[in-house]
Amino acid sequence: SYLAFERLPQILPAATPVRYVPVLFAGLLRHWGNVGPAEIPPKRRFTFEHVAWIAHRDQAPLAMPAVHPFNPLPLLRLAVALELEGRLARETLAPLLRFVWRHGHVAQQQAEFEAL
Repeated sequence: SYLAFERLPQILPAATPVRYVPVLFAGLLRHWGNVGPAEIPPKRRFTFEHVAWIAHRDQAPLAMPAVHPFNPLPLLRLAVALELEGRLARETLAPLLRFVWRHGHVAQQQAEFEAL
């Protein structure tokens, strides 16, 4: 989602409305009785390599979090709170996505979350 988010302004006309919706990927996986690609070693390696390739191709800064998969709930809850306030627009979502995928933080500690 971070890489798509960074690419959207280059592929969509400027006036195109976009609605950003927080999604708990683990919830979808659990619902369908599946595991994520990061939990299957060959898929994990391919996924990480492919994501790095896409970031390089698109010249999108990328710093993978040291721990992955990680618990995204604090960040998703913040995104939901912003959405409920009507503020989940590109300019408010950008710091959340970049905090994790551009700077490699996961906001698991209170100090990290407060820095965000």
